[in-house]
Amino acid sequence: MKIYKCDAHLEHQSKVELTPGRFIPTLDVAERTSAVLDVLRQAGHTDVLDCAPASKVDLRTIHSADYLDFLATAWDEWSSSFGTELDGVGFVWPHRNRPPRCPSAIEGKIAYYMFDGVSTITPAMWPATLGAAGASLQAAGDLRVAGLPGLVLARPPGHHACWNMGGGTSYTNHTALAAQELTRDGARVAILDIDAHHGNGSQDIFWTRSDVLSISLHADPAVDYPYFSGYADEIGADAGEGFNLNLPLQPGTDWSGYSEGLTTALERLHDYSPDYMVVALGVDSYAKDPAGRLALELADFNRIGEAVASLGRPHMFVLEGGYCLDAIGRCVLNVVAPGG
Repeated sequence: MKIYKCDAHLEHQSKVELTPGRFIPTLDVAERTSAVLDVLRQAGHTDVLDCAPASKVDLRTIHSADYLDFLATAWDEWSSSFGTELDGVGFVWPHRNRPPRCPSAIEGKIAYYMFDGVSTITPAMWPATLGAAGASLQAAGDLRVAGLPGLVLARPPGHHACWNMGGGTSYTNHTALAAQELTRDGARVAILDIDAHHGNGSQDIFWTRSDVLSISLHADPAVDYPYFSGYADEIGADAGEGFNLNLPLQPGTDWSGYSEGLTTALERLHDYSPDYMVVALGVDSYAKDPAGRLALELADFNRIGEAVASLGRPHMFVLEGGYCLDAIGRCVLNVVAPGG
């Protein structure tokens, strides 16, 4: 299995992120990918490809032009107005029941385009984002052309990034970009998102499409991030009706409950019979992860990997969440190589 990465992300790291009641040091640290890569190499997975960054043209297939323009210029605008000591972050978010308006002030733009206080603007955010997107594109191209499975060590994560806004430390959606690339030539693609939090961005991007089936297992958004999407009655619209499946789980769910949701996902995947699968590989569902509220153990990630393999479909993995540095590598290895 080939491993795809771009080291542009090493310069990107937010100083703090907003959690309920307090600011904390960011959980999305640069060491996340090296922690995974070290474990993979120790297990004999040494085929690592350094990838070129994507372009705005590549990303226009899944994101709006105005949103990408914002990302490309946000740090320059922020630092010009507020200096370089602090990351860019909004402090007033758009109101409900108002016409959409994008302010001209950068602090307003950030609040308009980034839906939370977790996803700050840093000097290297845009190069890091383009790098992760480029790695995802390369992996999807190799799967589509040569049938080669791969793992994308994407950072920052991507599955919370929607068509025209970001959040959850996601700026562009690398899982969705891979799925979009795989739909070329009329292929049918499925996304299986096992991150502890709903893949709201992927849902948004493919909401009205039937060529990409989006499935997400995650903590119930009624009580956990991202709160405003990920409910079971969200099934898609227009041509996409019935091609979005959310399987919310109660906080604290262990394998006994998780396996029921995974079985439902596998049945839907079997019925859909995709030409390709993209697994949004968030491992913050690990019981000791500081960001997740599910309770999977290391062995459970083996079971997930075996379930994915049992479908017999060409597939690839894109790293999403997972913030326990002591376990993230083993969790990922157990999914991508469940045999050890």
